[in-house]
Amino acid sequence: MISPSAIQSVKDAMRVEEVVGEFVALKRKGPRYLGLCPFHNEKTPSFNVTPNLGIYKCFGCGKAGDAITFLQEHEHLSYVEAIKWLAKRYQIELPEEEQSPEQQLEQSERESIAVAQQWAMAWSEEQLWNTDEGKRIGLSYFHERGFSDTTIKAFHLGYVPEQGNAFVIAAQANGFNPEILEKAGWIKRRDDGGAWDFFAGRVTFPVFGLSGQPIAFGARTLKSDKKLPKYFNSPESALYVKSRSLYGIHHAKKAIVEQQLCYLVEGYTDVISLHQAGITNVVASSGTSLTEDQVRLIKRYAPTVCILYDGDAAGMKASLRGIDLILKEGLNVKVVTFPEGEDPDSFAKSHSSSEVSEHLTKTAQDFLVFKAGLLMQDVGDNPVKKAAAIHEIVESIALVPDQVLRSLYIQQCGRLLGVNEQALISEMNKVLRKQYRKKLGDDQPIPEELIPTEISPPQPTLEDVGTTPQERDLLRLLLAYGHERINVPVFDDEGNPAEDESTVAETMFELLALDDILFDEPLFREIYLDYRFATNTGNTIDAARYVAHERQDWRGTAIDLLTDRHVLSPNWKDRHKIHVKRESEQLYDAIEEAVDILKERRVDRMVRDRQEQLKSADHTAMMLLLAEIQRLNEAKMKLAKRTGRVVVG
Repeated sequence: MISPSAIQSVKDAMRVEEVVGEFVALKRKGPRYLGLCPFHNEKTPSFNVTPNLGIYKCFGCGKAGDAITFLQEHEHLSYVEAIKWLAKRYQIELPEEEQSPEQQLEQSERESIAVAQQWAMAWSEEQLWNTDEGKRIGLSYFHERGFSDTTIKAFHLGYVPEQGNAFVIAAQANGFNPEILEKAGWIKRRDDGGAWDFFAGRVTFPVFGLSGQPIAFGARTLKSDKKLPKYFNSPESALYVKSRSLYGIHHAKKAIVEQQLCYLVEGYTDVISLHQAGITNVVASSGTSLTEDQVRLIKRYAPTVCILYDGDAAGMKASLRGIDLILKEGLNVKVVTFPEGEDPDSFAKSHSSSEVSEHLTKTAQDFLVFKAGLLMQDVGDNPVKKAAAIHEIVESIALVPDQVLRSLYIQQCGRLLGVNEQALISEMNKVLRKQYRKKLGDDQPIPEELIPTEISPPQPTLEDVGTTPQERDLLRLLLAYGHERINVPVFDDEGNPAEDESTVAETMFELLALDDILFDEPLFREIYLDYRFATNTGNTIDAARYVAHERQDWRGTAIDLLTDRHVLSPNWKDRHKIHVKRESEQLYDAIEEAVDILKERRVDRMVRDRQEQLKSADHTAMMLLLAEIQRLNEAKMKLAKRTGRVVVG
């Protein structure tokens, strides 16, 4: 673990404009920098970097954060990886906290396996390219599969000689511990303790982690003996967890992000052949059933997954339930099929790059529509089979988390299946209730149907934003200027006007406390109370506390409030000799006006509440309510005089 003090040292050293500037061309504009957003396509710069606050914000797509967030979003690093990247950038040592013996042992094992896998990859490549056996058997096989030398080298494909212990001898001669080699999956032990090469006589396919480090291997036999397993794979280790890994992700992640689409295939050669054909946003589940962790890994990079199936209908049906995991995670799912007898590997070899790309684009169809068509193929006129197929399709639709998308799928599948839409809705609501009970227990109340059985036209409503805009403005002033000292008008003991010094935060707390006012918006109230409590306990607070807060909603709110779309140009004063009074020069007036407007809005709301109560009040209650409304209107008039606002009615 990295110690908190080391993390703080990194945070103190990092400069957001320097970090972002390594990936985005920034141009200085007054106190901040402007550039084209790296998170969405735009022609006019809307990406702002504010050095004094250590934040960035795009007014086009809404992405915002600090230097750490930027690296996580742009480079798809974890928090720890981002800290390490910054530490290297600013040449900061990262001493780690003292680990337990168990943690030290695990870390040591992980590092040892990593070194062994890196060496083994280089050794197997050496065998492939520079030995007679490797060139005659391994390299010939790859060439027969249609792989170019450039592709073979790019994926670091290799070969292990058939003699049975060539790897063991070479690895031990280089000082590797047999126990580590066994955990890495390269050797096996006989009963007498002797070691033999697990991948002997096979070509090797390294599996890379996100950082580009080899973490495991797949090894294919080149013999035609059907009793031999076609592939051997590395066992799970401290370095490799199969359910969390995807073959090709290191090579594909950049293209996946750029195209916002990930192609998913079954095997190693499918990935390699498609890469060679120019389709680089492709990964494989390596022959295993798709897992939640693998789906979430894809979700980090793209919102859409396209499954590439071969022409085997039986195989497609067998894998349908695994694909439901993708729907459950809220990703869009599409399907591409290939002609009978073809798979992604063979199709990529027998067609030009443009033909492959055209096929993937033109034949892609929505997964649920594909599933409906596939399941209904063998139904015929059998109503029992048709009902079972419909139920299976509805179960998939119920996994889609977006309510609107579910409704659209219901409509589309109703037309395709020739089934009444209301029948599908009723069936889906049964599935939703079952899911709800399973999740929370049978004794929980049943939720309201997410798609009503009778759909009525939407009724127009006027949104009452309440006092949110006023609360937003006050919180903005607090975060931006709360620590600054200002002169506050007061009266001395003899009633004469005077001035006292205070902070913006203390002044705001006092003005709001006069009428016992707190914010209605829950998130604003949380931040306001945190600021007030920290200040009252003697801490010096500034915006940095919130723009780098561990809570994402606090962090996002703070950045949003503190980043202005427009900044006053210094040319007004420097070039044109025109002084425009800034907000920072009249902070007390700004606070007082903001508080008064908030109070005015609260009084407005109280008047409306009392007027609503009049509709059902008896005579006595009515007289009391009218008197109260009159007092509130008088208070409203006083506030309006101070804010300069016109009171109507």
